[in-house]
Amino acid sequence: MIDIPNRNVIAGKHTFVIFFLLATTIFNTPAVALQMVAEPIYPIDQAEQVYAPLASYLGNHINQTIELVTPANFQQHWLLVRQGSSPDIVIEEAPLTDFWLRYKGYTPLVRSERALSFSLVTLSTEYQSINDLFMLPIATMPSPSTEYLILTRWFENPFWQPQIVSSSTSSADSVQLLWDGVVSAAILPTPIAETYPQFRTIRTSETMPGLTISVAPWVDKALQQQLQRILLSLNDDAGNYTVLDELNLDRLVPAIKSEYLGYAEWLRKINIYNFPEIFAEASSNQQEVGIATLE
Repeated sequence: MIDIPNRNVIAGKHTFVIFFLLATTIFNTPAVALQMVAEPIYPIDQAEQVYAPLASYLGNHINQTIELVTPANFQQHWLLVRQGSSPDIVIEEAPLTDFWLRYKGYTPLVRSERALSFSLVTLSTEYQSINDLFMLPIATMPSPSTEYLILTRWFENPFWQPQIVSSSTSSADSVQLLWDGVVSAAILPTPIAETYPQFRTIRTSETMPGLTISVAPWVDKALQQQLQRILLSLNDDAGNYTVLDELNLDRLVPAIKSEYLGYAEWLRKINIYNFPEIFAEASSNQQEVGIATLE
């Protein structure tokens, strides 16, 4: 008689082999890298220096690679957004943060504890108000930087416009243009403007939430919570003080979605960027994921 093995034993062996192969594949497959995009408020070389410690810190704590992407300038940054770029983590100021939250369903994790404002400054005593700058050059970061957006709000009359010089790749460039007499005024983050006692302030913007770190709706909620805890732990991690120092931040606090409501509307005022498909409301599913706070 031929001894035929029990088919259940054969099936069991096959099941074990399949399970072993699947387990081996799962545990030997590296986690997919998370892409982190930072708003280009620094020249690209400096941006890598500023944000790399943060990417490394987060990656080490979640045991996952954080791929840092630093656009060369705001035009490239916005072009990538228009083309459907969807990073896992974004670092932005209030207007672009609100864009990601409202139209892409992102969730804000943390922001700078210090509120942010911008000041229009000059070296001359001749200019007392923004009306005195008609047809005169003002240095700013390119559109759609927060500085540029603020200028468009201050100079709404199309027949009473300054000459906007938007070639700066950083606030330092705008300062240099003002020192060199190339421009009559420059718009700068107020903390930077205040470091120059020679500058006279013509006007200061409203305060708004500072630099903010947000995550995409497809990032697992447990990972979102973990990232928020890790970021907040930087406040008391003396050994990694350089992470916040490079970002020029004192402390981080939990970010609340409602703090950003309305800032994305500033982008609509720039006709060249007013593409309806970009400003399509996030789906209801994305809005549920993009909650205001994390528990």
